[in-house]
Amino acid sequence: MHIELWQITENPEVLIARCAKVSRGKKEAPTLPEARHFIRKLIAKGHESVLEHAYATFYIEGISRVTMAQITRHRLASFTVESQRSVRPEKGVVVPTSIEAAPNESLIQIHLNNAFLLYDYLVLSGVPKEDARYFLPQAVTTSLVVTANFREWRHILKLRTSPEAQWEIRELSTEIGKILMEKAPSVFEDIMKEVK
Repeated sequence: MHIELWQITENPEVLIARCAKVSRGKKEAPTLPEARHFIRKLIAKGHESVLEHAYATFYIEGISRVTMAQITRHRLASFTVESQRSVRPEKGVVVPTSIEAAPNESLIQIHLNNAFLLYDYLVLSGVPKEDARYFLPQAVTTSLVVTANFREWRHILKLRTSPEAQWEIRELSTEIGKILMEKAPSVFEDIMKEVK
């Protein structure tokens, strides 16, 4: 799994606090320490709508189609996913450690190899890639870009870093959370302190 932060709102904490202060009849930009203090108070009171003024865009590669299906359920985010309709998927797959430790791991490798062989055979036989992909396993890796505002990133992180979340989406969300925490600690510290 590889994650890159491609874009983030410049000075997001100052912008968020400045936007929030408009509701109190003020428009001047606070200092960063003032902004962080103010944002912590807003979050503690549940006033998170102002977090929607800041955005972050990530490029993600090497996640399974299983995890792609989970992350794209967050409808308030925007996604661009590598298309299996027009791009031949790499032979990369995500294999859970519980399966790597299985006694017949060689059977799994045979299955994966056969799935790619069948895909290639179908395409060479004239079957459109969009139809041949039906026989690829969900473990096949993919790439995508995701953009969300900070309020939605908080929602995603709350759900997807939970110990009950599936391991791969939890790993992805934890890494995104660490990056966001570094860029805007006052917005994400309360969520990330709970992540184990």
